[in-house]
Amino acid sequence: MKFLHTALAAVLACFATLAQASSLTTDFSDLWFNANESGWGANVIQQNDTLFVTLFVYGPQSQPTWYVASAVRFTGSSGGTLNFSGPLYQTSGPYFGGSFNPNNVTVRQVGTLTFSASQISAAQISYGVDGVNINKSVVRQNWANENLAGVYLGSSLGTWTNCGAARNGYLESYAMFTITHDASNAVTIREDGSNYTCNYSGNYTQAGRMGTIIGTGLCSDGVNATFTATEVQVSLQSIAMRFLTNQINGSCTFVGREGGVRRGP
Repeated sequence: MKFLHTALAAVLACFATLAQASSLTTDFSDLWFNANESGWGANVIQQNDTLFVTLFVYGPQSQPTWYVASAVRFTGSSGGTLNFSGPLYQTSGPYFGGSFNPNNVTVRQVGTLTFSASQISAAQISYGVDGVNINKSVVRQNWANENLAGVYLGSSLGTWTNCGAARNGYLESYAMFTITHDASNAVTIREDGSNYTCNYSGNYTQAGRMGTIIGTGLCSDGVNATFTATEVQVSLQSIAMRFLTNQINGSCTFVGREGGVRRGP
């Protein structure tokens, strides 16, 4: 049942302890919005334990207005929800069409901002501006899907449970991943390990920078499983994801992580 040595994974139930895309938590860098209120949004950039949040909203006379929270720091988790909080500011400065004089930049704290996420791609943004308090549900905004196709040299690691004494426990292994990704977002993953081969197929969906693959897998030891890959992120250099598998007609599960460096010139 070496079958699910693959990918990085996890489900929302263990969200708060999932491996890091940033150096501390799941990476919340993205453009966030409320799908029922298209026209405003929040740009979130994360470095380590700190979010830099820019709100582009509208003022009392419907004029475009923006606020910035440059130090929204991780304050801990509660009940699987990750919480960040920091001061919110309004700024003004010289006209962009003229010369820039930094002495004309003003910064005024108007309140605080809190970013709370109990899911990878859904969060609550709460903030106050001069006594006006706002609470919004937001999701990652998506406008162009990534393509995962490629060959990657890397490894998988994770924990097996309910698989028998010979298999249970933490495991690391090196592997090569050959991935195809077609125009209909059907994805196949061939995992070639040192003494096993697994083939997975599933459908890819994306929310902002984060992808998800849900499907089934079959390995060279004859084990069938369903799988869910979350926080799937690909770049010119690499791929990374979290991986959860459940044996079909069995109780054996694997929860782990997977990543690799893209092969080729």
